[in-house]
Amino acid sequence: MIAPALVFLIRLLVPLSILRWPFWGMLLSIAADAADVVLFSALGWGVLEGRGMYHELDKVFDVYYLALAAYAAFKWHDALPRRTALALFAWRLAGEVIFELTRTRQVLFFAPNIFENFYLLWAGTLQFLPEVRMTRKRLAVYLLVATVPKIVQEYIMHYLEFPTWVFIKHNLFRWPG
Repeated sequence: MIAPALVFLIRLLVPLSILRWPFWGMLLSIAADAADVVLFSALGWGVLEGRGMYHELDKVFDVYYLALAAYAAFKWHDALPRRTALALFAWRLAGEVIFELTRTRQVLFFAPNIFENFYLLWAGTLQFLPEVRMTRKRLAVYLLVATVPKIVQEYIMHYLEFPTWVFIKHNLFRWPG
C-alpha cells in the first residue's frame, strides 16, 4: 500500500516545481514519471495489483505535468517558442484524448510528445543562455532535435508496443520476474 501512496504523492507534488524552476522542475517531473514503475516494481503495486488501472492514472499525471509546463511556457516572453510550445502541447493533448477514446496506442505515434523535448530545450536555453533569442532557423534546429528522438521513442513504445520497462528491468537492472 505504500508504493501507490508514495507514487501518487510524488506525481502530484514534484510537477509543481515547474512553476518555480521551469527547467529543473520539468527534469524532476520526467524523472518522477519514469520512477513510478520502478517504485511499483521494488515496493509492490498494493491496491493497484493486477487491475491495470495505473495506466489511466499515469496518463492523467502525464497530462498534469505537461499542462504545468505549458502554463510555464505561456509566460515565455519570446512569442516564437511560446506559440510553438503551446501548439505542440495542444497536438499531444489532442492525441491523448483520441487515444483515451479509441484505446489505440498507435495514435500516440501520430501525436508524439515533442512538446516535452522542445520545452526542455528552450527552458534549458533560458536557464543557461538567457541572452539567446529564438529565430526561425534556430526554431527549425530545435524542432529537429526535439522531434527525431521522440518519434523513435513513440514508434518503439506506442506503435510497436515494445515492453520497454520489461526490457530495462531484465537487461539493465537484472531484476528477476
